[in-house]
Amino acid sequence: MPLYEFCCKKCGFVFEEVTPVDSPPPCCPECGGETYRLISPVSFKVSDDSAIRRIEKRFQYYVKGGKYKDAARFLAKASEYVKDDRVKRLQEKVENKLQKKKK
Repeated sequence: MPLYEFCCKKCGFVFEEVTPVDSPPPCCPECGGETYRLISPVSFKVSDDSAIRRIEKRFQYYVKGGKYKDAARFLAKASEYVKDDRVKRLQEKVENKLQKKKK
């Protein structure tokens, strides 16, 4: 059964309750008044593997276009969110390319 948030029409009290999908809204636990279901944000976690694949794909896009500075900026931002050695290796790779271009 899903977890829903409800709000009391009388006192404004907000509470959560596990109820079946098709059941009527429960009474308010504070005042016993009528309630309505709130629309709540949904959260989910993207697995690190899929995030790393997307980072690698975008990195390849920058490299194919010769946009090494853009790739470096992107990887710096991505490394803040995804802590993985593969992202660090990509950063090192693009830094080496940038140093070679300067020479």
